[in-house]
Amino acid sequence: MPKKKKKEPEPEINVKQRFENIKVLVESNRAKEAIAYIYLVYDDIINKLFKKPRLAHQTIREYAISCVNELEKKLKPESVYPFIKKIEDIIYGGVEPTSKEINFTIELFSNLYNEITGKSFSFQV
Repeated sequence: MPKKKKKEPEPEINVKQRFENIKVLVESNRAKEAIAYIYLVYDDIINKLFKKPRLAHQTIREYAISCVNELEKKLKPESVYPFIKKIEDIIYGGVEPTSKEINFTIELFSNLYNEITGKSFSFQV
């Protein structure tokens, strides 16, 4: 009987490195892309920790609602919804976000990250 290979744990998401990428996007005048990238970091964390990928047909709001409903003990709506609202407002708002808005979005992400992982994270652009 063949031996089962031990499944190697997936590497942890390097949030600090991802936010360095966000800083590069902001510095190259691609602030909306930076905001979208912040959302993708959140999306990757949810997918990695809870094995809950966003389905192709789901909007980011539908995905957030689904996550809060299905992971209710892990995700608090009062943390998730303001973060998602800010992401939507910036991405679909038609105006380039200011550095103040970007840093506020990062702060919302940081609070959510802390709730999800128990780890603190801070970053500013």
